Formats: sequence, structure tokens, C-alpha cells
Amino acid sequence: MKIARIKVSLQFKSTQKMKFLGKFIFFTAILLFLFSCNSNTPKRSETEINTIEVACDETFRPIIEQEMRAFHAKYPEAILDTTFVSETQAINLLLQDSFRMAITTRPLSEAEKQSILAQHQLSVESHPFAYDAIALIINNSNPDSLISVNDIRRIVTGQTTKWNQIPGAQTKGNIELVFDDENSSTVRFVRDSICNGGELKGNLKTAKSNPNVIAYVAQVRNAIGIIGVDWIRNFKDTTNLSFDNRVRVMRVSSSSVPEKSNSYQPVQYYIATGDYPLTRQLFISSTEPYMQALNRNFYHYLTDTEGQLIITKSSQLLPVMPVHVKQIDITD
Repeated sequence: MKIARIKVSLQFKSTQKMKFLGKFIFFTAILLFLFSCNSNTPKRSETEINTIEVACDETFRPIIEQEMRAFHAKYPEAILDTTFVSETQAINLLLQDSFRMAITTRPLSEAEKQSILAQHQLSVESHPFAYDAIALIINNSNPDSLISVNDIRRIVTGQTTKWNQIPGAQTKGNIELVFDDENSSTVRFVRDSICNGGELKGNLKTAKSNPNVIAYVAQVRNAIGIIGVDWIRNFKDTTNLSFDNRVRVMRVSSSSVPEKSNSYQPVQYYIATGDYPLTRQLFISSTEPYMQALNRNFYHYLTDTEGQLIITKSSQLLPVMPVHVKQIDITD
């Protein structure tokens, strides 16, 4: 009888446990179902997780292509889906959730972040990863390689339209100012940072791409091209102290009277010291919510040691990581 009571007791407890476990599983299943119904983030396939989606300002194509190649060597499973467009288009593609990352010269505004949150239930992360410089290029036969920021401002606002209006200039004729694209970050920089938001005027042309700007200036003596500095890097020079020999890179001065001693070219050293006046930051912005997605890996790769070393060694841009600066002499 004692054994029977023990058996009954054990069976009773087991039954109670089974009922409790059944209720637990039932309620857990309901909670998981409700959570899945309320979740606004759809599951992504393995292909989507491995796809690097980047809408990049065309100004930075040279360095981003190098970063992509290095990243792909480290993650061969990565599928590269990159488009090089104007800065305005890159931001719009991020706003539309057509791409999960954008590389631009500004972070998204609060209004843009709220728009993405409201429409796509995605938050935005932005991080600077490099400093860029705007370069002014002229024809190799043009002797006037010194210019001040004030002179540039007068040119882009239409106050100065001829070369002989620039103090000390030897060149004659009209100044032709050439940009890459009317929606580019370069145009925005000139308008916002040099013209203080004013309208651009004068003899302005758009060449539709940075390579076209170089080609145009290489043929036209009176032209000044305004371009992202990395497009004119001399790929044969591992010191990053010289430029594409098809054109001449102007020295820019913050002084009202530009002289060789107070004018600087856009090399990494003078970007780092702040002597070159036409500089800006580069940002990578991401809306990728999945921690395991390679999009997130690439976002952090650009700002971490490996990505920063590529910027240091393979571009005219300056990384955001601290760098060791040495005093050097650069001859024109």
C-alpha cells in the first residue's frame, strides 16, 4: 500500500507538471505569433544578408571601389550591389529604402531620419570615416596656379568672369568653371561653404562626371575644374604627394593675397594640418537593422583599422583615425 501511494503521488505531480507545461507552451506560442504579426521587419534571405547595398556619391568612386575590393577579399561570400550617383540621388535611394547604406558628405538631417522611421520603420546610423578636399585644376599650359578663397568666391558668384580680374594673373580671356554634376556634393559644398548659401553664377558648365571634368580641363586653357581630390591622385606615387599629370592642381590660400608661401595643394598632410582651406568630411549612413548582415560589417569596416589603412595608403583623403604627421617639403 505504501508503494501504491507513492506511485499515485508521483503520477499526480507528473500530471500537474504536464498541465503547467502545456499551458506554458500554449501561451508562449500565442506570444510568438502576436510578436511575428506585429513585427514590421520582414525576414531576409541569405542572399539579402550577404549583399552589400551602397549608394555612393560618384565623387568618391576611386576609394570606395578599393575598399570594396579589399572587403570582398576578406568576405568572398559578399555580393556587391553598389551604385555611383550624385549625392542627392544617393540620399534619395536611402530615403526610399532602395539601398541600406549611403556614402555622402553630410549625415542625414533629423527630418530625413524621421521620414525613414515613419515610412520604413528603420533607424539611421551615420559615422564620419574620412576627410576629403575639393581640388581646383587648370590646364597644364596655364601659369596661374595660385588662387585665394576670396578669388574663388568672386568667380563662383559671377563677380569675376575674366582671368585678368584675378590679381597677378597672366592668362587672358573668360574663365570657364567646370563642375561634375549640378546635384553633386561638390556643387553643394561650393554653394554652402564658399558662397554662404548664395546662388552660383558666372560661366558655369557641368561635365556630368569627374573624369569628364579632367578631360575638359586638359583640353581647355581657360578652364578651372572643381573636383574631388581623389580623382586626380597619381596612382604610381605611393607617397600621395603628386597628382594626375594631365592637369595642374592649383594652390589655394586663405589669405587675400595668395603667395607660394601661404598657398597649399590638397595633399593629406595639408588636409591634416588644416592649411588647405577647402575640406569636408565623408559620412557613411546605414539603415541596416540586421546585426548579421554584411551591410553592417562594411559600415564598421570603413571606420575600423583595415578600412582606415586603405584610405591612408591608397587615396588623397585623410582618415578619421588619429594619424602621425611629419613635417615635409613639397615642391610644385
